[in-house]
Amino acid sequence: MRINWYRFGRRGEKLVFLHGWQQDGRSFLPLVPFLHRHFQLFFVDLPGFGASSSPPKNFNSQKYAQTILSWLKKQKLNKIVLVGHSFGGKVAAILAAQHPEKVKKLILIAPAGIPHPKWWYPLKDKIPKKVRRLFSPFKKFLTSRDYQQAGPLLPIFKTVVKEDITPVFRKIKTPTLIIWGSEDKELPLSDGKLIHQLIPTSQLKVIKKADHFPFWRNPKRTAEIIQKFLKTNGQKTY
Repeated sequence: MRINWYRFGRRGEKLVFLHGWQQDGRSFLPLVPFLHRHFQLFFVDLPGFGASSSPPKNFNSQKYAQTILSWLKKQKLNKIVLVGHSFGGKVAAILAAQHPEKVKKLILIAPAGIPHPKWWYPLKDKIPKKVRRLFSPFKKFLTSRDYQQAGPLLPIFKTVVKEDITPVFRKIKTPTLIIWGSEDKELPLSDGKLIHQLIPTSQLKVIKKADHFPFWRNPKRTAEIIQKFLKTNGQKTY
């Protein structure tokens, strides 16, 4: 499987970034001006996104983590700082929990992994197919944008969106920074607070007036928080 990636910076610690669903490695470009002088930045296109190869339809978050692990080994990257946003945060958490020897520090930006099933999910399989077809024109009002735009990756999306990795968060021992936007409409801040409780070695930082993409809305502040975390080993919420 071909993995496409971008590199910025030639000195300092190695930061590997994993993007969210429907994005690619270029999602993190706003951070480059603030970080490239101090760190080596690797922006990876996850399988099925950007210029990377498409994965098989039976892929899940665990297999995404295994693929990134293989890529790290191929690039001879060890003791990295792993950064993951949204879906990429879920993949990063799995990798850090299972292979702590590879990850020196972990940064999760509004990571997925705490499921939020809709109230009608338990009823869906009980409704006859003929009735369900009658409601198909209204499906766009009941499904997320990621679902509607998943295209060939829809089977994978249906799998990963239901995954609960609460046990994975509990297993993480790596020093972890959690960043969340105060105005995130995609994933609630309550998820961030829960994940902070699940990871005993974590810090939580909320960026005011930022949405699900705090590194777009306020890249300078996001970079400052990252740099401060990488200079300290404390576990407090600052």
